[in-house]
Amino acid sequence: MTETLFGGLIFAAALFFISRRLGMPNFWAGVLSGVLPFLLYLAYASQHWAGGDVLAIHFAVFLANAGVLVVFGSLQQKKQSMHWAPRLIIAFFIFLVILNAVLLSIASRGLPSSISGIFLPNPDRQKVHTAFPGTVPHDKNKSYQGHLARVEQQRELGWQATLQGVDNLQSGQSASIGLQLLDKDGRPIEGADVRLGLWRVANSRDDQSLQMNETEPGLYHTELLLPDAGRWLAEIIIEHEDGYYRRQQQLFLDN
Repeated sequence: MTETLFGGLIFAAALFFISRRLGMPNFWAGVLSGVLPFLLYLAYASQHWAGGDVLAIHFAVFLANAGVLVVFGSLQQKKQSMHWAPRLIIAFFIFLVILNAVLLSIASRGLPSSISGIFLPNPDRQKVHTAFPGTVPHDKNKSYQGHLARVEQQRELGWQATLQGVDNLQSGQSASIGLQLLDKDGRPIEGADVRLGLWRVANSRDDQSLQMNETEPGLYHTELLLPDAGRWLAEIIIEHEDGYYRRQQQLFLDN
């Protein structure tokens, strides 16, 4: 976001002064310097959508920048120096633009490790995630009653689902993960649709959802590669003609 914002401002300023040098009227040079960078950003955003808030910030900043350039060009035409009050207002808005760009950069990418190490002590020497972790759907708590009903049905099934190969996982290394699925009588359950979800609370961009394939009766496998060490939440979701099963468990990865 900061690249397109500040890069667009530099491009707009260069476009304004080149247009003025080529003889374009001051007003229309300002309009061009505001409209063209925003249209180019619209084309970029159509392929790399960052959100409506980022789009609105680009629009407001490019528009304000065009206004400042028009005022500056008008003063140049009249060979007048700018009064201190407009200078103060312009400086204030420049400060706001920089501040918002910094905050958006932190929300999307997190703090640099050199800065987070100063303000966020990390005694366990794990990777600290400071970026925005994601959103929670509105009124998600309303689905809790349905969840309780599914838990009761699952308890009556008595299925036994055991993850294999998760005790020695290492971050950044691929590993084969197995799931043994048995019914309440200890018989293997065949032909189930088994999915394994890995959720990282600190950074939702690392979340994964994997399909597990049956290699033997009641035994399902998949390949797993987790990028970072620390705590993960594993979620097993099993769908079968005889029932539905869902279970979560905590995982801890070493470096």
